[in-house]
Amino acid sequence: MLFRGAVWRGSMNRYILNTVIISESKVLEELLSKVPSPEGADSVIVTAASADELKSAKADLIIMDSPPSDEIYDGRFIICTENDGLEQMEPGLLNNAFDIWTKPLNERLTALRFKRILEYIWLEKEYNFTENCMDTLLDCIPDMVWIKNLEGLHVKVNDVFCDIVGKEKQDVTGKDHCYIWDVSREEFERGQFVCKETDEYVLTHHKKCQSSEAVKSQHGMRQFNTYKAPLFGEDGSIWGTVGIGHDITDLQNKGAEMEIILRSMPFGILVWNKDGNVINANGKFEEYFNVSGKDIIGKNYEAWSYRALGDKGRDEWEGYPEVKIHCDKDDMERLLELHEEPIYDVFQNEIGRICIYRDITMERAMEQQILRNSNTDFLTGVNNRRSLYRFLSKNRSGEMFSLLYLDLDRFKSVNDNFGHQAGDEALIMTARLMQECFPEEFIARIGGDEFLIAICGKRDIGELAVKSERLLDRMREEFTKSPCWKDLSASIGIAQAEGNKLDIDELIRNSDSALYAAKEGGRARVCVYQREQE
Repeated sequence: MLFRGAVWRGSMNRYILNTVIISESKVLEELLSKVPSPEGADSVIVTAASADELKSAKADLIIMDSPPSDEIYDGRFIICTENDGLEQMEPGLLNNAFDIWTKPLNERLTALRFKRILEYIWLEKEYNFTENCMDTLLDCIPDMVWIKNLEGLHVKVNDVFCDIVGKEKQDVTGKDHCYIWDVSREEFERGQFVCKETDEYVLTHHKKCQSSEAVKSQHGMRQFNTYKAPLFGEDGSIWGTVGIGHDITDLQNKGAEMEIILRSMPFGILVWNKDGNVINANGKFEEYFNVSGKDIIGKNYEAWSYRALGDKGRDEWEGYPEVKIHCDKDDMERLLELHEEPIYDVFQNEIGRICIYRDITMERAMEQQILRNSNTDFLTGVNNRRSLYRFLSKNRSGEMFSLLYLDLDRFKSVNDNFGHQAGDEALIMTARLMQECFPEEFIARIGGDEFLIAICGKRDIGELAVKSERLLDRMREEFTKSPCWKDLSASIGIAQAEGNKLDIDELIRNSDSALYAAKEGGRARVCVYQREQE
């Protein structure tokens, strides 16, 4: 049994997602083979008659058609079992299982869950690949690179760092300056030859810091040009620092030092003098902008910038600007973040400027993916409660606002009598019908079998009630198609508010009151909020 891991096609990395089904039947393989692979991946599914065939295979996912008798598997595995089989399953096996699929399997729901699992595995592989790329990139830099947390412990270092301090990477990771550089705690507290002052500056001022520092090591005194910057967490609080140390102890030629630094940076770098003429451009810059250094060195920076980036001047930029470019090397669009800083002489006179062009294409794409995941209900694909509150806060700006609160009637009996698969499929179908009946509106699942439709702008409440009745009719038609849902229906409560007259929570309570009145009135109906309902 042969599997592959990852293959390169052109300039794009594709992953092979290996799934092994332990079963005597090919039925499950035929079903799951119809599920499309995530973009950037190929799904390979094979069926093995017994677990013995797994010894030579490296599977990303194992699906067992029935619970194993005694063996607990390492790795990610799914167990298929009857409802009553859960009670007989060993606790260790149940706790280690990645998922449990209860029989009989619902084809649509099983396919959906398998698709989401493939996407999860793909994201995990992509994260591991990105992490490996970062480690490899750091190890390719011919200078010391380190990342420290607030406690001063080294979270990540590169090979050059380890070579200079004379310790293995696993011995350095998680250790502080005293251990790594073999200095006493008293020497460190005095701040002599330990880079303590610049670390404190970066953490206190939240600014980058460049300096020349003498450091005491087991090999004697070393002189470094260091470049340090703060690292921030998602909430904007400082997390730690990142630093680059260039050992210039034996380096006499400062021009060579600058050239080495520029060429080793994984960013595009352009330097110009006080007259505005370009004096240096590194290889990454040439790659990003499809130019040769000899064609730009000596030319006016402003003239080049106008041709390459457009007529948006530096004075108009706030924070770090971002520009889109087309890179001929890999024939793709890239998003670059620009960091421009002045260069001073020893008397603090500005003698030029340096601009760093950092590729943030993947970073922005990952941010968007994380944002989508954090604001989307995993099961139904509509917005979640967090996204709802953000939407309500952002859009209540003085105009009318309407909320339609939908709740399924007797939903618990579906889960109790027919299992959670039937209940989940009812929720998925409900979300789909809501999107079809209210295609332009904001729809969110806020918990269990409860949904909200948020509508901005002036709307006739009578028309909203009519549209809601149509939605209930559509749901009634679908519910009658399955014996699992024959007793299932839905109720809707509607509430409106003008501008900021009501806060968000009160508007939701009003729609909930109308929903309660609909249920009290016999369920399967629409009710508009009246103050008497309170």
